[in-house]
Amino acid sequence: MKKKPNLQVCDDQLMPTVLAVFAEILDTLKQNQVTDSQYYDSADVKRLLNISDSTLFRIRKSQNIPHIKIGRKIFYPKSFFNTALRK
Repeated sequence: MKKKPNLQVCDDQLMPTVLAVFAEILDTLKQNQVTDSQYYDSADVKRLLNISDSTLFRIRKSQNIPHIKIGRKIFYPKSFFNTALRK
């Protein structure tokens, strides 16, 4: 039968390292939240402007609104709406 190692000593030594790793993970997640939310998707824009799918499609086709397409999903820059809605 194997003896269990003295975990209390290991826990006391590893705790500062574990806390530092968790702090780094939290910082990374917070940075990613800021960069991930620079664009609206179509549902957000429709809700923001209170318009339908077809209206958003017409606006997009008339090139009155900047957009990027990634795969099958279309994204709209938040900065455009922030400046347009302030005017």
